[in-house]
Amino acid sequence: MDEQGWDELVLAEAIARRATWDSTKQVLGDDAAIVKLGSESITVCADALVEGVHFDLDYWSPRQIGAKAVTVNISDLAAMAAQPLWILSTVASPKHFATDELLVGLQDQAEHYGAHLIGGDLSRSNTVVVSVTAIGTQVAAPLRRSGARPGDLIFVTGLLGGAALALERLSQGLDLDDLARAALQDPVARVAEGFAASRAGATAAIDISDGLALDLHRLANASHVGFELDEVPIAKGATSEQALGGGEDFELLFTAPQEERVLDEFSRAALTPPLRIGRIHSDERRRNLGATPLGLLGYRH
Repeated sequence: MDEQGWDELVLAEAIARRATWDSTKQVLGDDAAIVKLGSESITVCADALVEGVHFDLDYWSPRQIGAKAVTVNISDLAAMAAQPLWILSTVASPKHFATDELLVGLQDQAEHYGAHLIGGDLSRSNTVVVSVTAIGTQVAAPLRRSGARPGDLIFVTGLLGGAALALERLSQGLDLDDLARAALQDPVARVAEGFAASRAGATAAIDISDGLALDLHRLANASHVGFELDEVPIAKGATSEQALGGGEDFELLFTAPQEERVLDEFSRAALTPPLRIGRIHSDERRRNLGATPLGLLGYRH
């Protein structure tokens, strides 16, 4: 497929239309799929990191690549309020690449989130490609993109734009401070925050790794609602454009009707309180930042 034919949103919708398994139709488009196995449910997601698209070997060590490949998938489980259990990974890499170091990054990061690397596959390739499947279990009420209701408040679990700022500085040959380096190369999946949001009665959630604006539109599309943002939580040194559309932040965006209940649950779990940034509206056409329509700003693979 050529560049003009590649649109992630269009292709994702095409995949959903071709789905034939009734028990998964309700979750297509969420960050992960919930599959019923008798009385139990497992939550499954998959993602890939591709050299030249998601990382540059000039800036990333093999361990960092492996660790981030796990984090991006665990973040999807976090958006569903699922507990990570198992990781499988397929790695394709050139002969000279330190694949063993990448595998260490995969295993260490899986264990960091309480999961286990249980298998996968290795292959040769001209570029590095790391594909991960993460499997979890629903220990809390699942969060989907489709549950936001008019009147719900919109929350984000952290400041945005730090990863985009770090990448810009690296591309300019500038040094990174520890905070910027961590934002880009060692992001944190908000697993505990997903559980807290679920306990607080969150109605919808999404991992905003592709950018606040784009992923908020995705949630609004799934829920058939509009929104109005009062503010954008911007990381130190970042621009509003980087916070809205830079991506790679791996924070959670969620909606909930009661701010006090949300803050109480996060406090009870000793978590940094989320930031309230707006409200959900019934008019699907009303999608504003202040009085200005908010476009589809974000990273498209």
